[in-house]
Amino acid sequence: MENLGHLDALAAEHADPVAWGRARAAELTEARRASEQSVPIEVHPAQRIDKRASNRKNLGCAIALSQYAALGVERPLRNRMRGRRVGYDLNAVLRLLVCERIVDPGSKRAAWLNRGRHFFRAEFTDDDAYRALDELAASRDAVVSAMNRSIAASGARDLSAVYYDVTNYYFEVDGEDGLRRKGAGKERRPNPIVQMGLLQDANGIPMAYRKFPGNTADCRTMIPVLSDMKRDCGVDRVVTVADKGLNCLENIAAAAASGDGFVLSQSVRGTRSDKELRAWVLSEEGYERGAGGDARFRSKSRQGFKTVHLRAADTASGRAQDVRIDVKYVAFWSERYARRARREREGVIERARGLVANPGAYTRATSHGAAQFVRNLHFDGKTGEVIETRRLELDEEAIAEAERYDGYYLIVTSETGWPDGKVIDTYRELWRIEESFRVTKSELRTRPVYVWTPRHIEAHLLVCYVALTILRLLQRATGLPCGRIREEIAAMSGTNVDANWWVFDHRTNESDLLVGAVGLEDLKLRVLTTGRATEILAKAAKGRIPQAK
Repeated sequence: MENLGHLDALAAEHADPVAWGRARAAELTEARRASEQSVPIEVHPAQRIDKRASNRKNLGCAIALSQYAALGVERPLRNRMRGRRVGYDLNAVLRLLVCERIVDPGSKRAAWLNRGRHFFRAEFTDDDAYRALDELAASRDAVVSAMNRSIAASGARDLSAVYYDVTNYYFEVDGEDGLRRKGAGKERRPNPIVQMGLLQDANGIPMAYRKFPGNTADCRTMIPVLSDMKRDCGVDRVVTVADKGLNCLENIAAAAASGDGFVLSQSVRGTRSDKELRAWVLSEEGYERGAGGDARFRSKSRQGFKTVHLRAADTASGRAQDVRIDVKYVAFWSERYARRARREREGVIERARGLVANPGAYTRATSHGAAQFVRNLHFDGKTGEVIETRRLELDEEAIAEAERYDGYYLIVTSETGWPDGKVIDTYRELWRIEESFRVTKSELRTRPVYVWTPRHIEAHLLVCYVALTILRLLQRATGLPCGRIREEIAAMSGTNVDANWWVFDHRTNESDLLVGAVGLEDLKLRVLTTGRATEILAKAAKGRIPQAK
């Protein structure tokens, strides 16, 4: 199908524009028929494989590139490089790195070495690829902003709540620097790490991210990322959902100062819950069973308040002051969560027994929570090794105290008018951002990180962020897990059987879902010419963000 233009414009060029249009249509029809005719291909049994040629190429990346184009990533990159004399195309570099991150994640050099397996051009050197990382890092804000505008314009953005969490990525090095610092790594490795805060909308689609030094406390990362998002999306008020690690008076004060809301989990046993609040959570009084009288779940709520300190810059009077914020506490108990807590604690107790029996085999870093169940335990402040001053014993009282809290959760929210069920359901959607971290680490292999300068680390995270957003948009359109989407895209490859002909051998119900979502039906064909493959990529370059399934 081809758009021939407006009739008025055609009349100025052709004596009979209608007749010309019919002739053009007949010409296109004939060309289409010719392209669908069977063609003889010569096979030479004695012909050897050309070691220099790319005998197999991937075309499934056209699905990813349709979303890359729809996100509007190219324009800010073109704008940044306009008028500058460089020997590479910045957009071509990011395009290759994102496709390779989805198809076969590895190092930047590995991505460059694999450039021949794609039908699109990647005409730059490996040195160019590394030089481009500095430019990509400098383009981060513009790229993320462009993506947010495109997602909002498509109707895919859901701001009924936003979800925030923090993870970290480790480096295979021993030394530290200003960014790569030793901290509380999620994987409990001794390596230096970099913290990354990620913000998603209620659809699980990323909105903003930011890196932080590895020794930055989780609770001190949320405000900058929220500020980035509100600037990009132009929203006045958001309700942020986060786990207990982000529940601190600083974040609550920032939300109060900006008029934002929050839904935060709160440790029942921790210092933020006083004795009276803990007793209320554990008391059976006031709990109501779940839907249909389900005894496996029960919940209750009450009104309360938190006192926060607002800075002078955040008050109308221009003076710092303490402000009382009305909040709602929602407590619930789940039999499923209780079983999970017992199962997890059994593993910790087993390590505690090992620690008591053989303290020399453990350090502060390797005890993994077992220390809380061991009496008379002390660690050396420098080495982290166990200091044996008194005989170690298993703390049965601490174990019994921990058992009391099995299955209980506490949520605190500024949305005092929300029903309990809405508060709980909103908080439960936090699993989506935890899943995003699993995708980045397991599917996109964001870590370990092998680049080391702050700008190159920034560029690496940007590549992974773009790839994650593409997978999330495709997941929303098809309902497929991100891992399966990656597998399908990677498998849609063709083998060269003649100079210009490629035979493709992968098609499944899942691949049909992906192809249908982005409108690239020719990806279902078994045999394609190089020219036809290029046409598919050209169509992908005009892609749109698909609707939800």
